[in-house]
Amino acid sequence: MGMGESEEVLIRRLREVFNTTFQSGVEVGIGDDAAIFSATGSRLVATVDTAVEGIHFRRNWSSLFQIGAKLTTASLADVFAMGGEPKYLLVAAAIPECDNKEIIEELAKGIRSVADRFQVSVIGGDLSKSEKLLLSITALGEIDRTPLTRSGAKVGQIVYVSALPGLSAAGLATLSRNLDRPKFVIDAHLNPKLTRPERLMGVASAMSDISDGLSIDALHIAQESKVAIHFSKDLISKAGDFSYLSEIADEFNEDVFNWILNGGEDHFFIATVDSSITDDALGFPIGRVDVGDGRVFLDGVEIEKGGYQHF
Repeated sequence: MGMGESEEVLIRRLREVFNTTFQSGVEVGIGDDAAIFSATGSRLVATVDTAVEGIHFRRNWSSLFQIGAKLTTASLADVFAMGGEPKYLLVAAAIPECDNKEIIEELAKGIRSVADRFQVSVIGGDLSKSEKLLLSITALGEIDRTPLTRSGAKVGQIVYVSALPGLSAAGLATLSRNLDRPKFVIDAHLNPKLTRPERLMGVASAMSDISDGLSIDALHIAQESKVAIHFSKDLISKAGDFSYLSEIADEFNEDVFNWILNGGEDHFFIATVDSSITDDALGFPIGRVDVGDGRVFLDGVEIEKGGYQHF
């Protein structure tokens, strides 16, 4: 770690911040060379997400609490998207102001705000100094079902989203234009809320979280499953929040479908489900799976613009 003499005090403080009552299976947590936890009979799911200042977030827009919460949301969404249950987090942070304990504590509180909602424990991590703030979170989970990969889509299935994406893009546009908008619009970008896709996890044959953008995450499913995905403007416009999103887009002179398809960073879920299964708890149907060769269409026109990618 190499952070000087206050390191021990800091680690002790982080131990307090991350101490929970639901750390079942953790034998050695924060404060030793590495964490030790009991492996279960289930398979493990592992994913890692990194956010870098100036690329994934701006310090003048995002609070440290929001930065910690948002990256935790992204990590847990990846585990849910596989059909897994997240259990543990490892956190690495590189921070310009290492001597400022409040900085680290605010990040930690943001991480914990999301982890607590899903009874996930932070069991270890690493701190170092850097010119820009960098945060990396590894999520470990368990899976006791057939994994929900991107290769499971079948012709004839319906494409669902757990919630309509695009509000994060509206939040980003609001921040960029420095306009006054309800807090929830800006929060949709700075600190998106994650909901465990309970019903979708039970019936989906292919699934992905929508973090790169609906079009690009659908493209991954279409390519891996060797099918075509056809979105319908009519179906999309029937989804909840569409009219509100459409109003903001019109006011900003933006295409609402561009926000929905290419906005990114919503952390909702796209899944393919057999047409015999209908349930409002699945979310919204927005298209279908057809015979094809790994392409995505909107009302018959191929979508060529690719989502929201930092890299």
